[in-house]
Amino acid sequence: MGTRFARFHPLVSFFFYAGAVMLLILMLHPVFQVISLFLIIAINIIHDRLAGLRKWKYLLLVTFVLLVVLNPLFNERGRHLLFMAGEHRITLEAVLYGGMNALSIIGIIAVFISYNVIMTPNKVLFLFAKFLPQFAVLLMLTLRFIPLMSRRMEEISLVQKSKGIMVTKGNWRTRVKTAFSYVQALLTYSLEEAIQTADSMKARGYGKGPRTSYEFFRIRGKDTIAIVILMVLLSIIIYGRSLGYGVLTIYPMMEDWRLATWDTAFLICYILYLSFPIYVEAGEAFRWHLSN
Repeated sequence: MGTRFARFHPLVSFFFYAGAVMLLILMLHPVFQVISLFLIIAINIIHDRLAGLRKWKYLLLVTFVLLVVLNPLFNERGRHLLFMAGEHRITLEAVLYGGMNALSIIGIIAVFISYNVIMTPNKVLFLFAKFLPQFAVLLMLTLRFIPLMSRRMEEISLVQKSKGIMVTKGNWRTRVKTAFSYVQALLTYSLEEAIQTADSMKARGYGKGPRTSYEFFRIRGKDTIAIVILMVLLSIIIYGRSLGYGVLTIYPMMEDWRLATWDTAFLICYILYLSFPIYVEAGEAFRWHLSN
């Protein structure tokens, strides 16, 4: 949490991540997606040295392979035939469309991993608790649900292994039974903690009136400049997308994937937006170098 980007006002960070997810959904072009994936990986390297992405590497890999493989198996549309699998046509359009969807989903997951590093629960509550207390809690719980369940499963697994109970031992019936006992313990653990959290929040009067924050964040000049820069870049990119730039049409006829002049112009704005945390950290490193 020692990065300069993390020291911005929570509104700046939240706006950046919300805009990044929006762009990853809207800009469906292989060139845009490949560049965005490299930029998001670079952001994760800066923020936590890929610690979060390493935990999800198998899920990301499986997601990519499944989407690239399954889409051509269920979709024969396309004029560019790659090969025949029996009587089934495997087309370039189907493979490319599955790959584009896979890159979009993987990019969004990587963005949320970085989001969980920068946007702490206190920051989320500071932004929304005064106006939308239920939404703030729901958003916070939703974004931390999967990492929290993963940690709990690891704890349950360690306890069960100490008793000699492991999913990798025995025949398939024993393994299934053991796996269900893991899930049962996980659900019981989660429900008990949810009840305790709800009772605690009710006792503290959450949502009953104005509340103070454990951390207070004040918007400074650099926060205002950052928001203006991000808003201008995002507006330009969305305007370009509304004109049909930054997207590759696959069906009914695949367009030329090469970028036109205006596509390149909007790609530059796209790169500037997604690389905002990178050049913020680069600027901090340059200032530190000059001061020393």
